[in-house]
Amino acid sequence: MLQYRLIDSEDEIPTSDLERALAELEAPYPVSATVARFVDRLASLSTDEWDSIQTTIRSGGIETSMVDASRNAAVALAVRDLISRTQFDQLYLPFLNVIPLESLEAPTTLD
Repeated sequence: MLQYRLIDSEDEIPTSDLERALAELEAPYPVSATVARFVDRLASLSTDEWDSIQTTIRSGGIETSMVDASRNAAVALAVRDLISRTQFDQLYLPFLNVIPLESLEAPTTLD
C-alpha cells in the first residue's frame, strides 16, 4: 500500500535560490493592464479605424476575420515577453497604426 507523507506548515520544503529568483522576476510588460487597455480601445474604434485595420489585413494577404485578428493581437500582447519580436510584429501588425503600442502603456504617475 502506498502512503503519502502529509506536509503541514511546519514541514515546508525550502526553495532553491533559482526558484526564488524566478518567482521574483517581473514580466517586462504589464500583461493584464496592457491587454485590458487594448480591449477597451477596440471597443471604441470608429468605422474608419476598423476599415483601416481590415485593409492592413487584406494587404498582408492573410485570410482572417476581425475577431481572429483582434484575438491574435490580444494574445500577442499577453505573451509578448515569451515570443520573438518577429512573431509579435506579425500578430499585432493590423492594429499598429490604429492602436500604437505607446498608447497602451500605463500612464506615468508623478509623486
